[in-house]
Amino acid sequence: MPLVNEKDLLLPALEEGRAVGAFNANNMEMVQAFIWAAEEASKELGEPVDLIIQVSPGAAKYAGWALAAGMVKIAASETDIRVALNLDHATEIDHVKKALDTGFTAVLIDGSSLPFEKNIQLTRQVVEMCHARSVPVEAELGKIPRIEDYFSSAEIAYLRTLPPADSVRTIREKAGKSVEDLMAKPEDVEYFVKKTGCDFLAAAFGSIHGIWDDIWPIRLDRLIAIQERMRIPLVSHGSSGILMTPKDAEMKGIKLLKGEGTLLDAIKTGGVTKVNVATALSIAFIEGFIDAYKANPSEKDFRKFGSAGRDRVKEKVKEYMRLFAGKID
Repeated sequence: MPLVNEKDLLLPALEEGRAVGAFNANNMEMVQAFIWAAEEASKELGEPVDLIIQVSPGAAKYAGWALAAGMVKIAASETDIRVALNLDHATEIDHVKKALDTGFTAVLIDGSSLPFEKNIQLTRQVVEMCHARSVPVEAELGKIPRIEDYFSSAEIAYLRTLPPADSVRTIREKAGKSVEDLMAKPEDVEYFVKKTGCDFLAAAFGSIHGIWDDIWPIRLDRLIAIQERMRIPLVSHGSSGILMTPKDAEMKGIKLLKGEGTLLDAIKTGGVTKVNVATALSIAFIEGFIDAYKANPSEKDFRKFGSAGRDRVKEKVKEYMRLFAGKID
């Protein structure tokens, strides 16, 4: 079917206490993996699974705006899955113009690096542009840092070798206070949404971009406080690194501190309705590709390696989709 407006996916999800996965595509295989995962998950769960495919300005530059959007449009036209196409982390008006011209059905404008009032001004400008074409806008408030802001590449490589509880303890010691200081304030959220007219909000609640595995707790108390002030679909960024369920925390030996929670908690009680996943899927594709090559290094047809990466991504996406539908404890 044709691409759908992202509002038509997220507003019902907010009322029903579930989330929709927003997955970043960087090549054809990942687009296929997302569609196939949604088709299979719909059959397995016995209910339709919606899908948001995201393209960042970097990915659009890599593939070309028309080709990046075109792949998603064609894939959507060949399935019964409802698919929205979102521009992820635009920081420039030109990015937004190109997305609107190539048929994106949602836009994230990220002014979080700007002073508060400048962020409002930029977001309001984008809202006016997009709403004139019936395209909803996601904005970002607070600051969602990157793991690279706190650790060097060598340190991150070392952290990845540690047991999850040790990695979390190290990240808490070095980054915890900073991450907390960067979170969105509930009173700012209410003011920001009213001033900008944005449709969805990525309000920082303690996640970190680029963590390699689902180990990091988020601040559930902040999410709940935000929803008490402003009922709006909230967006989880840095989701690849967030602990998925309380059971996962127990299995990994990670103690949740007061006010902390998992991704499942964020969806069920914190109003998170759109969940962005990128890093975990890139790693899944790379690992699948490399493992297939190692198993058959004389193979000349790289499509066989790409299909292995695609299969790995599809299974990871299905895992997230089951969680978002509330089918994982």
